[in-house]
Amino acid sequence: MADMDSAALVAVLRLAHARNVGPVTYRKLVRVFGSAEAALAAPRERLLEVPDITERTANGIAEARNEPWADEELARVRQRGVKLLTMDDPLYPRALLSTYDPPVVLYVDGDLLPEDTLAVAMVGTRHCSHYGRSQAEKLAAGLATAGFTVVSGLARGIDSAAHAGALSVSRGRTVAVMGNGIGIVYPPENRKLYEQIVGATGARGAALSELPLGTPPAAQHFPGRNRIIAGMTLGTVVVEGPETSGALITARYAVDMDREVFAVPGSVESPNSRGPHRLIKAGAKLVEDVEYILEELREVAEPLVKIRPPDARIRLPGGKALARQEAATPLLNGVAPVSAKSAAGYEARPSGTDLRAVNLNPREKLIYGLLDQNAARPVDELIVRSGLQPQEVLGTLLVLEVRRLCRQLPGKRYMKA
Repeated sequence: MADMDSAALVAVLRLAHARNVGPVTYRKLVRVFGSAEAALAAPRERLLEVPDITERTANGIAEARNEPWADEELARVRQRGVKLLTMDDPLYPRALLSTYDPPVVLYVDGDLLPEDTLAVAMVGTRHCSHYGRSQAEKLAAGLATAGFTVVSGLARGIDSAAHAGALSVSRGRTVAVMGNGIGIVYPPENRKLYEQIVGATGARGAALSELPLGTPPAAQHFPGRNRIIAGMTLGTVVVEGPETSGALITARYAVDMDREVFAVPGSVESPNSRGPHRLIKAGAKLVEDVEYILEELREVAEPLVKIRPPDARIRLPGGKALARQEAATPLLNGVAPVSAKSAAGYEARPSGTDLRAVNLNPREKLIYGLLDQNAARPVDELIVRSGLQPQEVLGTLLVLEVRRLCRQLPGKRYMKA
């Protein structure tokens, strides 16, 4: 947990679960009042001065001020040994902070590590074919070997195969995002898989949820679960699923969040191929082996892992288990871990583009930090504020333009792309 005392955590839980208060409203209130405690203590008339805060919302906040549930929930969290991450916690997934409505709190069972920043989602149908399961296991094993954490939803079918594939590799990591509260494993037959992920000794990942402890699975929880899967990862791989599959909802979230979307083609005779094929027609990247994914994520991944040159890498042979080859032929040289300090050094709400900006040198980071997404900056202003020579600023802006991190407007004005 972040360095919060019990009273502050209770206030976070109370405000987050107040009637008519969702993640967006919560952040607005904290931004205005400075903390959840201050927002809860604010007079009703002051609450109504905040834009978009209605009387119903103000009443819900007033009702939550002395709600005993939050104290009881925090006691249950500590008794069970579950971690409660707020958005200020350095282990809260950085990528998730760039989304429109990141969860106010995340319940985490197991170990969520800073290096899990390098994560890829893999989703698909519960009713998968042997081909789909095989592809999911193989791709997940390849990603895990490359140093990526594989994120999925612990459901039957493709989700289970993705988790299992990541765990088949030594030191492979996986995160299960659940549509129910911690304390319940759904489906029940995945209990053993769950224990492999979050095991008390040598945890290979984490299970997380935004729902209170013990919340049972329900259909209305799964879209929220899907947005977390898409939001905390650099890209989403869809393996199998009909056109109505929940996996396509996850892919839609990924598109909205400016993440990469990948799809594995299948037989034209299979209904489970219609979802991935529809995504490919809409512009998703077709995946034949794990290197297709690695190549697309290279720009984001390079600051976090060292990728071997193309002639030193291998293709995954069809049907062979990657786990048998990993020691001799890793696709990447290994993870360069992100420190907890750097994981904490995010802005309150970085843009999706900021995920690509981690691969900049100090001068490029300086200029990029002076740019704005909503207003163009004249080049003269950038020169004065940076303290650099004009040619240095202009050369750096050109590099940022080539990397599609900024764009030039008429009059030598620049803004973030």
